[in-house]
Amino acid sequence: MYPDLSYVFHDLFGTPADNWASIVKIFGLMLAIAILCSSYFLGLEIRRREQNGSLKQLKVTKNGKTTLIWPHEKVGDITIVAAISGVIGAKVFALFESVESIKVFIQDPIHSLISGSGLAIYGGLIVAFFAVTRYVKKLGINVLDMCDATAPSLMIGYGVGRIGCQLSGDGDWGIVAGPKPDWFVLPDWLWSSTYPRNVANEGVKMAQCAGKYCMELTQGVFPTPIFETILAFIIFGILWSLRKKLIRPGQIFFLYCALNGLERFFIEKIRVNDTFDLGAFKASQATIIAFFLFLIGIAGLIFVTKKGQSVPKMP
Repeated sequence: MYPDLSYVFHDLFGTPADNWASIVKIFGLMLAIAILCSSYFLGLEIRRREQNGSLKQLKVTKNGKTTLIWPHEKVGDITIVAAISGVIGAKVFALFESVESIKVFIQDPIHSLISGSGLAIYGGLIVAFFAVTRYVKKLGINVLDMCDATAPSLMIGYGVGRIGCQLSGDGDWGIVAGPKPDWFVLPDWLWSSTYPRNVANEGVKMAQCAGKYCMELTQGVFPTPIFETILAFIIFGILWSLRKKLIRPGQIFFLYCALNGLERFFIEKIRVNDTFDLGAFKASQATIIAFFLFLIGIAGLIFVTKKGQSVPKMP
């Protein structure tokens, strides 16, 4: 694993680990790349929608002067709003992922808030959704149109972000995988991993290892971040290919909700997570949200397909 950039340089060039490059954390680096990827594809889609007429010019008033701008000129601002609100939301939701984390928050809320560990992706998506919705409403952009334009970019960003989880070994791995079955013909690293030098510092100490990160799991577990990256890229491909065919506002977005919820719901079945005891069954925060996200996606897709107003066919 590569907790920070110094470990990448160590494997590539033989330089000592834990050097000056350790300031660049791999998870943070991949998160930044994920945000840039999302911004890039969002810009492409907004420009396409401008060209086919589904997104119009906006009137912006500043210092008493009104000017016309195109929505793509606000992609940078939208990305910043989404990134900041998303990180805040992910951190806040992480505080309530389990009964234990809630107890820790109650005992020491300040430390829990400023602690660098713990991010819940659904918290980021939910808070960013409301923050961006408020922002684009102020700009005069139709919310459903923006949701449709944003959906594919969210999925590609999610997939790239999960690469950071895998490379750093941040604890988002699966349950014990057991021996690889004969029918699994793909490489061993796609079946299980012990996450040596994981940034979560879980497991037992590795022999002949020096440095800050020397822990490795005792048993191979499912590399669920890899699974999610693959699934996210597949879902991105589906949304990107259908964005010109599903022409009613909201269809692409609600399809995204359904596929995202479905993917995460089943991944949670093989992923290590804190759970809530709901009596008849136990479920993680992500499982609960994924379930309702899937239902919202299906219900929304049916509704906008039957009731929504179609836009001119996109080229």
